[in-house]
Amino acid sequence: MVKTVVDVVDLSFTYSGSVSPALDKVNLQVKPGEFLTITGASGCGKSTLVLCMAGFIPYAFPGNMQGLVRVMDKDTRDYPAGGLSGIVGLVQQDPEAQLCTLRVNDEVAFGPENLCVPPEMIEERVRFALDAVGALNLWERQVQTLSGGEKQRVAIASVLAMNPLLIVLDEPTANLDPKCTREVLQVLERLRREQAMSIIVVEHRLEKLLPITDRLVTMERGRIAGDGAPQDHRKTYIPSPTCLVENNKKIPGPYPNQPMLSVENLRAGYEGGDVLAAVNFDLYPGEIVAVMGDNGSGKTTLIANLLGMLSPREGSVRFKGVDITALKVTKRARDLGLTFQNPNHQLFEVTVLKDAALPSLFLSTNPAEKTERDIYELLERFDLLPYREKNPFTLSLGEKKRLTLVSVLAYAPEVLILDEPLVGQDSDRLDLLLQAMREHCGRGGLTLMVCHEPAVVASYCHRILFLDEGKLVVDAGVQEAFRKLAQLGREEYLPDGYPFTVRSKEARRDVP
Repeated sequence: MVKTVVDVVDLSFTYSGSVSPALDKVNLQVKPGEFLTITGASGCGKSTLVLCMAGFIPYAFPGNMQGLVRVMDKDTRDYPAGGLSGIVGLVQQDPEAQLCTLRVNDEVAFGPENLCVPPEMIEERVRFALDAVGALNLWERQVQTLSGGEKQRVAIASVLAMNPLLIVLDEPTANLDPKCTREVLQVLERLRREQAMSIIVVEHRLEKLLPITDRLVTMERGRIAGDGAPQDHRKTYIPSPTCLVENNKKIPGPYPNQPMLSVENLRAGYEGGDVLAAVNFDLYPGEIVAVMGDNGSGKTTLIANLLGMLSPREGSVRFKGVDITALKVTKRARDLGLTFQNPNHQLFEVTVLKDAALPSLFLSTNPAEKTERDIYELLERFDLLPYREKNPFTLSLGEKKRLTLVSVLAYAPEVLILDEPLVGQDSDRLDLLLQAMREHCGRGGLTLMVCHEPAVVASYCHRILFLDEGKLVVDAGVQEAFRKLAQLGREEYLPDGYPFTVRSKEARRDVP
């Protein structure tokens, strides 16, 4: 039996066209059955490291690699990209990048089929993998109709179905709702415990991971800065729960004014049927509003209707009292700025600077000199200025998310509509994004944010819109919304330590 599943020796890698290395003399070993978590600031080299361990670097990503990576005593450079797929399974940061078939069951079966697994075993593996991530109900769904979180589940299932000895997951919970996050982590822990499977997870969100982690590795600027027991980790991803209520009091309150954005009796969906049914709400200037709910509950469909990317079957959308339901996206975009759940869908130019400036060319009402100055200031503020001449597709996921926000902030729309803006952000960058939202709302703007982070919502938001199977079941201030979610038994959406967190059915009945 091998003593190590992964052995990384003096590993350095520099991407083609880059001056500085993404990895600089990294040494790391992973033992059989070990659960290893890797964390660190956005862009520190975490994703590059796991691509090396999965054998995709150097062949699928051009650059200069020095040092050695062995997986189960096999030198990764002796195998083509994907040549180790029966041994190591990689769940990428962007789940869409690894989906290649049309139906969910075909997608999960694709890996075992290519490993020549006997046909009678393939359906059994597919069923196990989808059930493990809570996605059996997606069996016959077309992949392109899935939400971002549902795609994430399918991507994880497609790797589980290959039954590898090592699973590497790059931010696997980034697009998952809290309930699915808990279920996926339970599955990973069970695989490690029952099958001695080695698991490597790259993640910023550590609260749920630390209890099941054997070792925590911290990276900084392409190097390993820390390697030790998870209980030694002290830096939290979000504010302490004891500070949540006090922090919330410091947020500028909504302006006592007419609604800025209103939805009335909205019914919307796709060819397969309705996703949203009879949704009504009013949003006011100065508010930071969180949209929450399980994956597939209609969150992204809702914001697509607000911007006009989808047309409702019934109902209306109003901006400052004016019905904009019939207006095209191009007419709404000046006042309603959207960042997509997947930033790759919002990048078009050949450099970061040009991408940051692109929306302003069509939508900004400021003089060109001021707009250019604002863009440079925003790029510097969000730690993107050093990359201004780089291709935006070479950035990390967190950097891409910040770039799309910069491109929207640059032309200053009154409404920010942000679909999972916190994905890929370390704690420092998280503070930058949330402070920008506060400033926007302090100027009388409105922010509508799809978010799966209960403690962030408790600290920074005024209201919660909670969707359940396309219906708006909660529309209330944060504290009242948490009370209602507790009564509904949705404890996974309550921040740990929050005063209204309920942990049992008996206690739940006592919630006022």
